[in-house]
Amino acid sequence: KLMAHPPSGANWVHEVKFDGYRMQARIEGGRAKLFTRKGLDWTARFPEIAQDCDRLSDGIIDGEICALNAKGASDFGLLQTALSDNKTGALIYYLFDCLFANGRDLRKDGLEARKAALQKLLKPLGKSRRILFVPHFTSSGEAMLDAACRMDLEGVISKNLHAFYISGRGDSWTKSKCRG
Repeated sequence: KLMAHPPSGANWVHEVKFDGYRMQARIEGGRAKLFTRKGLDWTARFPEIAQDCDRLSDGIIDGEICALNAKGASDFGLLQTALSDNKTGALIYYLFDCLFANGRDLRKDGLEARKAALQKLLKPLGKSRRILFVPHFTSSGEAMLDAACRMDLEGVISKNLHAFYISGRGDSWTKSKCRG
């Protein structure tokens, strides 16, 4: 849900909003597949990321695949160029949620528990340069949006810390953009 300003209150946390392709990775038996929001299998488009995800335990994780510009900000145009040129080795998979881990359905857990499960799931990767955990911040959403805009980032995603994971759109996740 797009909002002009991030929500405030103790139940809200904030993350950097990335400008890329939203992608869920399903890892099963040492093989990862990458799926778009519409359920399309895009594993072959991101072979290096899929290969890194192969090292993870069984689960389903949610994130955004991005290309970074010279300033370190996500750049959708660069992502499209990388895909059309088949040069995807430098892309980053920013992970921000975990739906299933090691046979357990986490969708009815709050965000904090899901992110803790995600961090555990990512441990085998060590300090991966391609797959990164997205932390959330409890500071003011307005302050975070201001900082994101000063850094030429896309904006802020605000999430209700206690909300269940819901497929599709809802009001427990909101976005506030820096530019139109």
